[in-house]
Amino acid sequence: MAQSSPRFCAQCGSPIEAGHRFCTSCGATTSVESNALTALATSDQASLQSPSSPGAAVPPMNLNAPDSTIMAPNFTPITPNRPMSADTPIIYPVTPNVAGVTYSTVPTTGRQFYTHAADGEIIPPPPPPDSYISPSEQTTPTPYYTPPMPGSSPMPPYARAPKRSRGCLVASVVLLLVLVLGGTGVYFAVRHGVGNGNQSGKGAHGQQSTPSSSGGNTPSSSGGNTPSSSGSTPSGSVPITEQLNLKFTYSSIDLTLVSVQQASSFSDDSSTSQGGVRVSMHESNPTTRGAPYAYGDVVRLVLPDGSIVPPSNEKNFEAPAAGVSQDNWIDFAVTAQNIDLSKLILRFGASSENQVDIPLVPNADLSKYQPKTVTPNTKFQYAGMSWTLTSATKSLSANGQQAKTGMVYIVVTLKAVNSSASDFSAYPGDYIRLKSGDTTAAPVDFTFPVGVASQATGMGTFSFTVPQGSTSFRLLMLVRQTSPPINAASATFQIQ
Repeated sequence: MAQSSPRFCAQCGSPIEAGHRFCTSCGATTSVESNALTALATSDQASLQSPSSPGAAVPPMNLNAPDSTIMAPNFTPITPNRPMSADTPIIYPVTPNVAGVTYSTVPTTGRQFYTHAADGEIIPPPPPPDSYISPSEQTTPTPYYTPPMPGSSPMPPYARAPKRSRGCLVASVVLLLVLVLGGTGVYFAVRHGVGNGNQSGKGAHGQQSTPSSSGGNTPSSSGGNTPSSSGSTPSGSVPITEQLNLKFTYSSIDLTLVSVQQASSFSDDSSTSQGGVRVSMHESNPTTRGAPYAYGDVVRLVLPDGSIVPPSNEKNFEAPAAGVSQDNWIDFAVTAQNIDLSKLILRFGASSENQVDIPLVPNADLSKYQPKTVTPNTKFQYAGMSWTLTSATKSLSANGQQAKTGMVYIVVTLKAVNSSASDFSAYPGDYIRLKSGDTTAAPVDFTFPVGVASQATGMGTFSFTVPQGSTSFRLLMLVRQTSPPINAASATFQIQ
C-alpha cells in the first residue's frame, strides 16, 4: 500500500502525523492561518464550484468506487501509489482512515478557509494572548499580525482581550500608606497631647494667683499653680487658686473651706470641660448620727451678678457618716473667664433652712454662723434632786439638722444628782420647756436619761428651736401631779 509523503514541523523538525493541525512535540500549528480572522464567504465562493470545471455540479462522494478513488467537493482526487511532485496540489482529507486511500494533511491553496503558499515557509509559534494589535495601530504584516482580508470586519470590542490596568493596585497601595501614616500620626499626637496636658497641671506655664489689695487676682512671685487640697490636677488654661481656710458648721458637720480654684477644666471631672470653679474642703462629723443631706440639694454658688449655679459634680456627694472625717471638693460649671473669685459666695442650705452664705475670700468674717456657748452653772432643785444648768449653746444646727428659716437651736446641758431614797423616772419631754420672748418650746431632741436612780447622777442635753435673734432664755421645769407632787422650777441664761 502506498503511503503519503511525511510532513515535518517547521518549528522543531519532528514528523507531523496525518490529520493533526498541531505538532505533537512542540505544539506549533501546521498553518499560519489558524489565528487569521474568518472571512465572509462571497456569493461566488458559496457555489462550491470545481476548479477544473467551472459551473459544473459537484459529484457525490462514493466511498465504494472500484478504483478506490474518492471525490470530495473542491478537492483534487488522489489515487493510491500516485507519485507526487512539487506541482501536485495537496488535498485536505475529507474522510480519514479509509483503507487504500492516501490524503494530504495541508489544504489546497486559494480555498475559502485556508491559504498556504508553500510547505517551506517558516511558521512562527502562536502569538501570546495579549499581543493583539488593532488595525488602527499597525497595518504592516508581522509574524504576529496579518491584515484582515478584504470584505472582513475588524474584531469587535467585546472580543478583544481586556487591557490590564494597574490603577486599582496603585490606589490600594496609596490608601494603605495613608491609613498607616495617619494612624501613626494620631498616636503620636494623642500621646504628646496627653503629656502636654499633664505638664499644664504642674504649673509649668503659669503662676499662682493671690488676692491683691484691690480685690483682684495677681500672680505671686513664687510662680507655679497651687493645686487644691484634693490633689486633682487642672488642665487647659492657667488655673487661678485662692487659699481660704474658712471654718463653719452646717447640719452639725464641721466644715473647712480650704481653697477655691478656677480652670478651663479639671482632669478628674469631665462635667466642667468648658470651664469651672472648684471649692476644696475638709469635713468632719463629730456626732453619733449622720447628716441626711446631699450637696447637690443644699449647696449653690452665687456669682458676682447674683446668678446662682448648682454643683455639677462632687468628690463625695453626701455628708460624712458619724465619726468620719474626709476631704472633698465641689465643682461648678462657670464658663466666664477671669472671674473675680473674691466676689463669689458659697451658699449652704435649702430654701426652707437657715442658710449660710460664705464669701470665698481669706479671713472672711463668719462669726454670725458660729455656734455660741455659755456656761451659767445655774443650780436649782426639782423632783427631790439637785440640778445644774452647766452650759447652753445657740447654733444654726443640732443633732444633724439645720434650723428652719428664721429659727435657731438652743441646746442646754443639765446635770441631776439624786440624793433621795426614791428613784426618779419621767419622760423628759413631759417636764421641761424653754421660753424665749413670747415663745415657749418643748424639746425637739434630748439625750438626758428617762430615769435617775436613787443615789445616782444623770446628765444629758435638751434641744429646742426658738426664733432667731433671741438673747434671753428661761428654762422651765413644769409642775407634775404626782404623789408627792413635784413643784415647778426655772433657770435663766443669756446668749448674745
